Amino acid sequence: MSTTPPRSGSAPARREGSVEAPTRHPIEWRTAEFYDRGALEKELERVFDICHGCRRCFSLCNAFPTLFDAVDATPQGEVAGVDRKVFWEVVDHCYLCDMCFMTKCPYVPPHPWNVDFPHLMLRAKALRVRSEGLKLAERVLAATDAVGQLAGIPVVAEVVNAVNASTAGRVLLEKTLGVDRTAPIPEYHARNARKRLAALGTVQPAGGAEAADSARPTADTTGRVALFITCYGNRNAPELDEDLAAVFKHNGIEVALLPQERCCGMPRPSGWPPSMTSSTTCRRSRGRRCRSCRKST
Repeated sequence: MSTTPPRSGSAPARREGSVEAPTRHPIEWRTAEFYDRGALEKELERVFDICHGCRRCFSLCNAFPTLFDAVDATPQGEVAGVDRKVFWEVVDHCYLCDMCFMTKCPYVPPHPWNVDFPHLMLRAKALRVRSEGLKLAERVLAATDAVGQLAGIPVVAEVVNAVNASTAGRVLLEKTLGVDRTAPIPEYHARNARKRLAALGTVQPAGGAEAADSARPTADTTGRVALFITCYGNRNAPELDEDLAAVFKHNGIEVALLPQERCCGMPRPSGWPPSMTSSTTCRRSRGRRCRSCRKST
């Protein structure tokens, strides 16, 4: 595009890319068009054509090399010649890390081309779930709280870790849950982060007079930290929370664990529609969508 400044009184010239902060538009997942396959495939082709002409995201997830290789394999070298089955392969390879939107793409809103690749992939995944449903394996893999509670039981944790470390166990996981036998998988710990931190005495009740006296405020902090240990940190990598709490304690900073943690819902968007994930992060109503969530979703 031309970079020649516009004449006085004329419309502003469009730039090749945007240097402004990205703008995130709400997902219109309640509308009928959101689940319209024809409208979706038309938007996929539009965005894929822009991505093909740019290719700045070639080094990110495998969604982009899959798309670009498919385009290059067509006789005309255009997205229009790509089989629609490949579109869904691209969708499968996107795991919604948001790196393309936040760090790479020059055409995100407020640019007029309005490219939001992750939101488009989420829309495609939601449509597929609505039309094809969810498999049992997908539900199990997304239920991190339930799986973690079961696999974190003493003795059970040792058995689970032993099975996951064996060749036969990995083959079984691949056939039943679709987990590739070569993929790294975390261990489960019966002595989780909450138990470790309680035993070490690094967790102090928040708001107590004694705790307030021991806190050391600085110019930038109050000298207190509420540690959100996460479901993964609690059951799969407790040493991370343990080390972090030790660092705070060494520096005289009060550490208090948040009362509880719950799956943030991130395992779900890779295959679940927004309607099945919108209430996962709210704890104000103990697992049910609270009034404010219902108003905002």
